[in-house]
Amino acid sequence: MNLRCSFVVALLTLVVCAAPAAAAVRPQIVASVDDAFVAYDVATDLWTIGSRQLELVVGLNQDRVLALERLSNPVTGRAWNIRPDADASLTASGEHIAFSNQGVMSLVNVAAGADPHGVHVTFTFEHRLLRARVLRTYACYPGSPTIETWTRVDAANATSAVALTDLTAWQITMPNATVKWLGGLRGDTADNAEAGAFELASRDLETGERIEIGSDQRSTEQFVPFVLVDSGVDEFYGGLMWSGAWQIAFERVKDDELTVSARFPGTSLAVAPGRAIELPHAFFGVTSHSIGDESGALHQFIMNGIRRGRPFQPLVTYNTWFAYGTTINQAVLTNEIGRAAAMGIELFVIDAGWYVGAGALGSYDFESGLGTWTEDSDRFPDGLSALAEEAHGADMKFGIWVEPERVALDTVDRPDLAHEEWLATRDGSYGSQQSAQICLVHPDARAWVFDRLVKLINTTHADYLKWDNNFWINCNRSGHGHGASDGNFAHVQALYALLAELRQRFPDLLIENVSGGGNRLDFGMLAYTDVAWMDDRTSPSTHVRHNLEGLTAAFPPAYLLSFVIDSEVDPIRGGNDFPLVIRSRMPGVLGMTYRTGDFDDALTEELSGEIRHYKTYRDIVAQANATLLSDQAPVDEEQWDVLEEVADGGRSALIFAFKGNDSDGRLVVRPRDLIGAATYDVRSLDVGTLGSASGDLLMKDGLELVHAGGSRAHVIQLKAR
Repeated sequence: MNLRCSFVVALLTLVVCAAPAAAAVRPQIVASVDDAFVAYDVATDLWTIGSRQLELVVGLNQDRVLALERLSNPVTGRAWNIRPDADASLTASGEHIAFSNQGVMSLVNVAAGADPHGVHVTFTFEHRLLRARVLRTYACYPGSPTIETWTRVDAANATSAVALTDLTAWQITMPNATVKWLGGLRGDTADNAEAGAFELASRDLETGERIEIGSDQRSTEQFVPFVLVDSGVDEFYGGLMWSGAWQIAFERVKDDELTVSARFPGTSLAVAPGRAIELPHAFFGVTSHSIGDESGALHQFIMNGIRRGRPFQPLVTYNTWFAYGTTINQAVLTNEIGRAAAMGIELFVIDAGWYVGAGALGSYDFESGLGTWTEDSDRFPDGLSALAEEAHGADMKFGIWVEPERVALDTVDRPDLAHEEWLATRDGSYGSQQSAQICLVHPDARAWVFDRLVKLINTTHADYLKWDNNFWINCNRSGHGHGASDGNFAHVQALYALLAELRQRFPDLLIENVSGGGNRLDFGMLAYTDVAWMDDRTSPSTHVRHNLEGLTAAFPPAYLLSFVIDSEVDPIRGGNDFPLVIRSRMPGVLGMTYRTGDFDDALTEELSGEIRHYKTYRDIVAQANATLLSDQAPVDEEQWDVLEEVADGGRSALIFAFKGNDSDGRLVVRPRDLIGAATYDVRSLDVGTLGSASGDLLMKDGLELVHAGGSRAHVIQLKAR
């Protein structure tokens, strides 16, 4: 079960039997929250769920199978012409199951309801022979043209285990159009990086052509579970809220038809009698190009549906890793805390290396000692809590790195440490000579990890956890509580349960999502974590912008973290455009990792000034969705890459424009998604006030950026009066 659903408190529930009422009446709204609603048409026995910008009609089709009947935009009056087919199915105990009201299947009831964040409608079917119930739910949230959907199988009355295979999250046949997808991390070092990392790609399929994207391990190793179908006028989007194995396929079945499906292939689940299992949640929607971009359409769904109202806090962050590796101690970090606070940094994070055994094989060896969970008293004689006290005294939050899902093998079976029987194996192998993954499905293993996390947080007074995951195998070891083919699925569900329990224990705790960079940067982890480190390759600046500009097609900028480091390609000292380096990180969460003791007063003041600049518009970043107004970086030397961020319903906006080289040049930028009738004050970070203009004029004629010396990084702020 997805524990996030346990927080839903039904405010209104309506149960309607399968048989339609005798008298025809107009569709009646039976549940609503702001503009999100569920309506029931007695005459047609169809249900509508949606919001101001989207309506989905769903019900039993002429074959008595649950089907999506219509997907439309009431604002534009246009329908996304879907085929009225079933959007979900599965195989149960060897039998293909359609959610229907015929044969051995029967529709038991339909229930509509609301909670503080949105509305939902659930269709409950029963298989009379298996004595199991299958529940299909659709949910919608205010302000977003997005439908969330999931399936739950309940074997409460079953007499034997129900085996589940061929799991489908959703499948929709629609008009053929250009398909788009987003690349994943594709390696976490420069040596094995592949082309297309975090890149938005597009293609027009040939008739009969099929493209599959996905992962068989962690969610975003190769692709992000998010896709688009662009008609040029409207855009369909869909994805999965999942951090394990998945697949999304595009298939042009006819000249004019395209089938898009989201599945969990190769996964077999067994639901024991008296138990239930909820499949991963998924989503889809349609937005109009004339109304806003897909990231804007997703934003309210992310905030209300996925994050349940939890805001983002893009804090200026210092991290020790790239500057020090594991060569950290109390004296060094005490000095760094003082200097970081003086520069305006708000969060100080101690990365890997604080525990006993770290660094035994070198300055960046963090695997040695992993799993001891014991502070190294030789290097930290007063404990990490003393550093937390220093940070708190300087009005900063304090964070600490952990990798809870892995241990060094030489720590196994020591007193109070991990047991060998908890370790994940694949065909008998740990997959490494030095470390091993803990299978969180094992109840004792999960309890041990949770207890260690609670003790660490309480002992160190941490406000922030950097949750890393640098190794993965799909466990098929017996005795853990999963089968031979569902170790991936069960581990991710156990991870979500652990994170949910941790959030319940420490509601104000901030959690960073990092997985050797962005190997697990998805909509599932977005529910439980507050910020995500995109990539260990955190330079050069063009690469950082490439990541940001690609990922903001799916994720809010305030979730995406990158770091300013002192590298050969982007030197902090002696470089010819330091503002470009730091401003390339400013569209997202601004991070720093360097030895501040090496800075002179002038460089310290320059860095402090850029941090002050970031804080002047950070409130916009915290709430914004982003739109790429150019090609994705890197661009040709004479070109620009431009990212716009819009917040507060279009009343506030930021434009980040970066020129490919330092020669003089001009660019006309036409913002999007402003309020046409509003008057905007336009201000440059470097020049100051540029003037004012209406939203209509800015979007039609644009504003001209002039580069004539100075930094190649131009930041423009627009504020409606």
